[in-house]
Amino acid sequence: MRRTRLGLSICFALMAALAGVQTSARAADSPGSSSGGHFASISALASDGSVSPNLVSSTIHAGSCYYQQGIDNAHISTSSTTRAVQSHGWWLNVGGTCPSKSNVDTYLQAVYCTSSGCGWRTVDVQSGDVYAGGGSGKWITAHEDCSSTATVGFRSYVDVDLIGVSDPSGYTYSPGQDLACYPSS
Repeated sequence: MRRTRLGLSICFALMAALAGVQTSARAADSPGSSSGGHFASISALASDGSVSPNLVSSTIHAGSCYYQQGIDNAHISTSSTTRAVQSHGWWLNVGGTCPSKSNVDTYLQAVYCTSSGCGWRTVDVQSGDVYAGGGSGKWITAHEDCSSTATVGFRSYVDVDLIGVSDPSGYTYSPGQDLACYPSS
């Protein structure tokens, strides 16, 4: 009976995460209370480690602007002075009349487990206004230092808001993957 309840808790946490229910502040997206939990590998969410990712969204239409939002896989940083995981979010001008800059919010999440189940916990979010295109100076980086090299599941997602243009809400997610980094937060 206990194993069934735990399995159902994990299943419900995965369904909520895939449905985008857990996407805001750190306290709201961690399962159960913040005390007594631990970060875990992707396998705590799904037996095959899968989530539904898109690295670049389909074309989004807002006003006379056609654009896409992009996110890379969470990865071990090669530019940090200490071991860290990071991910970059950006936007692409596909056509029409778009603003020169857009606000990009990049979220970095790790699998976090408590006695009530496992889910995605936001470990960093960064926001800024950038020109279209991606690449250095044209993306926003979410970053989390590692306290050890224990294996933990990570994913990231991006939300692009056109400056001065009403655009639809929605996120683009990277795939979840295990990395040798236990978050320091």
